[in-house]
Amino acid sequence: MPIRSATVPLLTLLALAACSENHLVKTGDNGGTAFQDVTPNIVVTPPAVDFGTVQAGSSAAATVSIANTGDDTLTLDALQIAGDDGSIAFTTVSSILAAGESVDTVLTWSPITGGAMSQTLDVGSNDPDTPVVTVPLTGNVPVGNLTVTPASYDFGTVNTGTEQTMTLTVANDGAGPITVSGVAYTAGDPDLHVLDAGGLTVLPATLDAGTSTSVVIEYTPTDAASDDGNFTVTSDDPDEPVIAAEQYGNAVSADPCNGLTKHVELLLTADDAWQGYMDGTEFFGPNSSTWSASDTLDWDLPCGDHTLGIYATDVSAAVSGVIAVVWIDGAVRFVSGPTDWTIVDTRPAADWNTVGFDDSAWNIPQVCASSAIWGTSPQPFYDQGAQWIWWTSSCGDLGEAWLRLNFSVP
Repeated sequence: MPIRSATVPLLTLLALAACSENHLVKTGDNGGTAFQDVTPNIVVTPPAVDFGTVQAGSSAAATVSIANTGDDTLTLDALQIAGDDGSIAFTTVSSILAAGESVDTVLTWSPITGGAMSQTLDVGSNDPDTPVVTVPLTGNVPVGNLTVTPASYDFGTVNTGTEQTMTLTVANDGAGPITVSGVAYTAGDPDLHVLDAGGLTVLPATLDAGTSTSVVIEYTPTDAASDDGNFTVTSDDPDEPVIAAEQYGNAVSADPCNGLTKHVELLLTADDAWQGYMDGTEFFGPNSSTWSASDTLDWDLPCGDHTLGIYATDVSAAVSGVIAVVWIDGAVRFVSGPTDWTIVDTRPAADWNTVGFDDSAWNIPQVCASSAIWGTSPQPFYDQGAQWIWWTSSCGDLGEAWLRLNFSVP
């Protein structure tokens, strides 16, 4: 018989050629063929990574496994971190995984700032079903909470030329560290200033959770005026990156004359003799034993409190009395009368004529019932509103008396 060649249809040949890479497999005795589709299959575990709570400046690691559970070679793309802030690093892995092989990459999170972290690890491959596997990455860095207390402070009324201080407490009462990057003090003039910045002297400075530092503010007023200042702290506190505390005060001059003096003039006579003291320093007048002729004495006194002391006595007659006028800078300020002066008729303590002496138990002098006994002399005192004063209103009791006039300049 003639040998006949088998003829394969053209379409069948094309189909075989097209399926050759899909692993053509012969099955059965009848010569039939079947095709098995062989592909790679990527599996990434775990499906998500939570690094937990990590302190800033520390690190945490996690392992992610990439496996090929398919029948064909798995080709991996380069691993990528989506939303990368530079805090996550990973080890490189082989880009080719045969069927059944796996590889691990180690992720290391090294947070720098506080708060929650949310990024992803993207694994790309030639898996036809899942070309990109996304692994969520989460973690949390405990944050600090900065406080500055007191938020405001009043130095009150302060004399110029003196010094007062107050202490600010800069504290971190949060769960994580706080980094202070800047401090500043603003004031109208140097009267209010930072005396000691404590732990914030060198910046940046870190306050761990539960710690604090003290800052000392000094008030040294140089002139009589109101002053205010603000101490400002800049940090990485997520809620309040800038906190300010205010200090204020009111300065008054301890010397209202600012170092100048005021001219004080005393017109005085007594019936019939007197001895005087200004702030404890003794003085006399040429007519101190002649009641009918007055004496005029003057001083240039600094601003503040002063005391005029007069010891008066009658040595020859039946009446006694004191009459006086005090001028300050050309104006009548005090005259003898039932106010401003105090009197006793028994010898007081030796310091009776000084500014600090307590005369609260002394008596109020009495205005003499009549000035007729002195005639019209000394006339200038009457014109200025002064009156004769003594221990009693009769002014007829013989003896001696001690008088004080407390006054202020200006």
